[in-house]
Amino acid sequence: MAKRLFLLSILIVINTACSITRDIDELGVVVSAQNGSDFMVGAVQFDDGWSAPAGSVGCCWKDGGKMSFTYDIPFPKKVFVAWYDMETDLFRVGEATIDNKAGYEFIKEMKPFIDRRTGQYKDRKLPYLIVAMKRDGLIKVWISNAPGNYLGRQILEIGSGMAQIKALPPEEER
Repeated sequence: MAKRLFLLSILIVINTACSITRDIDELGVVVSAQNGSDFMVGAVQFDDGWSAPAGSVGCCWKDGGKMSFTYDIPFPKKVFVAWYDMETDLFRVGEATIDNKAGYEFIKEMKPFIDRRTGQYKDRKLPYLIVAMKRDGLIKVWISNAPGNYLGRQILEIGSGMAQIKALPPEEER
């Protein structure tokens, strides 16, 4: 009986661990900024591994911005962001911790939404991870079921951090 209980507890632990770290089939990654900003985003790197392209970003706090897609990855636990504010001439580098358990739970419970422009009902399970920066260095991370202003859109803040002002890299490294 003790062996069975021990074996059952091991199986429960393995099952729980696997369910928390499963891969996401497809994830939309959105990089945005405080409206009215003029940022050149050089790095958006997740868990010291995979990254998302960004470039010039100047709008769409919480809603949209530069979007890319990634496939078959575990939900991230942190994001590293580096950007140059072309208006203030400041270079910022920062990291935000992400509550990946909340991200997995959100994806599991995602609801459909309706496209306001077309009226089309969308019942797909495509989560959007939104990483946004503000001029003061604030970094926010949200998870959403839709990229912008859609009927039935759900959005949950799952991370935040603060970037620091750094010296610009040498010209040849930019």
